[in-house]
Parts: sequence; C-alpha cells; structure tokens
Amino acid sequence: MNQPAPDNHSPLPPPGKLIATAEVISLAEHAAKRAEKLGTVIAGLEAGIAKRGEEAAASAAAAGFAPEDQQSAARKVAAKARAEVVTNSEDARWGYIREVNAAAESVALTAALFASPQAVLARAGLGTPERTHYQTQLEGSGIVQIKNMAALAVATNNKVLGAAIMAVLDRMPRRERPISTAELAERLVGEETRQVQDAITRIKLAAQSAININREFTAGKVRPLDRVKLALNKKEA
Repeated sequence: MNQPAPDNHSPLPPPGKLIATAEVISLAEHAAKRAEKLGTVIAGLEAGIAKRGEEAAASAAAAGFAPEDQQSAARKVAAKARAEVVTNSEDARWGYIREVNAAAESVALTAALFASPQAVLARAGLGTPERTHYQTQLEGSGIVQIKNMAALAVATNNKVLGAAIMAVLDRMPRRERPISTAELAERLVGEETRQVQDAITRIKLAAQSAININREFTAGKVRPLDRVKLALNKKEA
C-alpha cells in the first residue's frame, strides 16, 4: 500500500486577524494595566487575610495564651480566611485573567506576520496597481538600476517600491543579488517591526504575570520557579 508523501511545508499562520501597529501597542498598554490591576486587587485581599490573622493573634494574647499558641491561632484563622476569600473573589480575579489572556491570543497571527522585517515588507502594497507597476518596471533591470531604485525607496520611505524590489531580488540567485533584502527591509520597516514585536512580548508577559500572581494567591505561597521563568522572559525581552 502506497504511503502518503511527508508534508515538508511550513505550517500556516494561526487563525485570527492582522492587527495594526498602533492597535497592538495600545493593546499592550491595556494588558499591562489589567495585569497590574489584578496585582493591586490581590494585594488588597492579602492584606485583609493578614489582618484577620493578626486580630486572632491579638485575641489569643489578650486571653493570656502563650506566643506559640497566638501564632497557631493566627495561622488557622488566616488559612480559613484565605479559603473564603479565594472562593468569593474567583469571578473577579478570573475576569482580569481572561481579559489579558484574550489579548495574548488575539495577537497570535500578528506575531507570525511580524516575525521579521522581510515578512512585513513583503506585504506592502500587495495586490495594488502601484506594486504591480513597480514590479513590471523592475523586471529585467540591471544591477545599477536596482541599486538606484533601492536607494530611492529608502530615501523616500516608499515601502511599496521596496516590496517590489524585494520580490524581484527573491527570484534571483542569492549570490547574484546586488543588495541584501534583509538590509532593505530593515531600513524600511525595521523600526515598525520591532515596535510590534516588543508590544506582543509585553502582552505575553502581562498574561504570564497575571497567571503567576493568581497561582501564588490561591496557593498561599510563593512559587519560585514561576518567578524565575518570568524574570528570565523579561530579561530576554
């Protein structure tokens, strides 16, 4: 029986929509604020739990109990208070988490399409008469003309012309290309690409931060490994 040939093609980008640069940056700011707000809410809840433990210890002290008994009373009351507060605040806390997670999920396609400046430049003017006109003019152009047109594209920030040049260069053997497509894309859309990549990273970090804060709150203890992973991700970013 014949076996199907293996599919060596790259996977398609994730489903979703391509989000504009300004919208991604705004979304990153919103996600960071919501994660920060969750932290503030949880800090308030922790303060309330701690206060109930302190009140239990104070009551035990007033009743003449030994210090170790006072501490034991504080721990028991605080543990009971945490269980109650965790249950009562679950909907509110998860409201923030779902909001930040939704932001992270919404930029999956944008992240794939902004993987590099070349990927961004390749889309400029795609399907427009302007790009078709440029590519038609550039077909069969010599090295000097391609260099001159590339210089013009950079000088005038003409991304559509740059995309047309890159399309022509991509059909040439790599060693015969008069200019680097990576350098051309970097000059035309490098800054925009980095802005989007940075915003997406901040959205993902906000989502992970919200999850970590909530996990520590529900567990009532620090999770060192989660903190180290988040710190490393922030350092890389």
